[in-house]
Amino acid sequence: MKDYSQDLNNITECRLNKWGIAVSLLLTAGYFVSYLFMSHRMLLLIFAGVAVVTALFLKPKPGTWLPLLPLLFMAGGSTLPMGNFNPAIATLVMTAFTFFYVAYRTLHNETLFVPSPCYFLFFVAIFIQAVSIFISIHLHGQHMWNAIRDGSSLFLFFPLALIIPSVCRTEKKFKQLLRAILITVLVASVIGVMQYFSITSFSRVDISLGYIYRGRVTSLFGNANIFAGYLELGIPIAIALLATEKDIRWRITAAATIVFGILSVLYTFSRGGLLGVFLGSAITLLYIFRSKVWIPILMGTLAIFILIKSVDTFERQMTFFMNPTAHLNQPTLLHRYVTYRGFFNQISESPVTGVGWGAREFYWGRSMLYSFWEVRHIVSRETIRTFGGLNSLFLNHAVKGGIVSLLSVLLVFAAIYRTFFRTLKKGGGILAVGIIAGIFSFMIHQIIGNQLSFPTVNSQFWFVTGLLLVLETSDFINPNREERLNLQQFPESKKQVDSGRKERNVQHP
Repeated sequence: MKDYSQDLNNITECRLNKWGIAVSLLLTAGYFVSYLFMSHRMLLLIFAGVAVVTALFLKPKPGTWLPLLPLLFMAGGSTLPMGNFNPAIATLVMTAFTFFYVAYRTLHNETLFVPSPCYFLFFVAIFIQAVSIFISIHLHGQHMWNAIRDGSSLFLFFPLALIIPSVCRTEKKFKQLLRAILITVLVASVIGVMQYFSITSFSRVDISLGYIYRGRVTSLFGNANIFAGYLELGIPIAIALLATEKDIRWRITAAATIVFGILSVLYTFSRGGLLGVFLGSAITLLYIFRSKVWIPILMGTLAIFILIKSVDTFERQMTFFMNPTAHLNQPTLLHRYVTYRGFFNQISESPVTGVGWGAREFYWGRSMLYSFWEVRHIVSRETIRTFGGLNSLFLNHAVKGGIVSLLSVLLVFAAIYRTFFRTLKKGGGILAVGIIAGIFSFMIHQIIGNQLSFPTVNSQFWFVTGLLLVLETSDFINPNREERLNLQQFPESKKQVDSGRKERNVQHP
């Protein structure tokens, strides 16, 4: 047996010098002070900040962390009140990443963004919205921070449209970001489906209308309509990836995302969400099978047949599409008519500048009855934590910012569609169509919804817009682009190329 008595006498010398001991004591004292005098949430933020800073030192390139952003944005819907601000965790992540990106590119003497004609329209839209906010503060007298926070919600994650094209310059990086979105949508959809089957009772919200269902799933978004808007942007991309991916594992992942995503949309019981996902998926499938149109038509017919057979479960959505005139007097639709009529009245009172961003809302009847839900606005004098979306992105801008602000949001979508047509002409193909199909269906939903004002959806919108800009500004989608440009500039070389091809065909029949 080995004698350990000799080892016990060998005491290793302490490696900490006086400065090491001082730092250790200081850190210990700081921990106890923070534990005694700070809230639990603040402690978590401090530890998270230290972990993030350490990780950034270990992996200092922004491109390394970019694929993680969709997952962080999706899970970062909770807000943290900070004085005049009420930012979501996703917004704080976006702010920190933007500073990190700018600092890295500046220190390495690299350009901050890749030039694109689309950016001119984006910056014009931002300038117009800034003018609208300025008018709200100095003409309508709205609270300054309320006006800035409410008016800037559309462009909250706009830096993604600049960062993604500048970082994503290779096909490998582009696929990595697409797969990051795919995984994030799959995670959100699986959580939504699990929520539905974990509900044991029935929803009491629409039970008086005759709709019996377990409840509307929200995943990590806190609201069923917000979740539906998020899926509208992601499911068409999953369909495009299913058609273009060569790796069988990722094709299976895309197929699972489509199945769970469609189930989650159905379980949100959102009528606008169902219409949006159906429209975006139809556009993508029609492009993929453009030479065999009967395939998407058959798939759509089969999907409608399955939904009709399951009308007992999805009655809230299907009865509206199958017999809309019989449901016009329902409170869930009647209150929209009343509120929209009130919005048009407010627009007619101040069509150019609106009532002002950051205005305080109140209901005309001051009642919980739907028929009295006519939203009115007054000048805000103190901080407002959350702002209403007025159930419509376009009416929200028209009421609060007038024609000036409405022009801003229209320019944003005009710039995106202009980019799409340039990308399609360049050879963007199925992926470009999948991205724009999601954006188009989402835009249609925004006529009767305003999910774009929420950070979790706003981040997804600008992320996929950035991916569309990658297809426009990069050359990897068209490897023969330079050769074709040379042939256009030097037509005489085209004959040489053609003759060379004929010689090769003769030698190798």
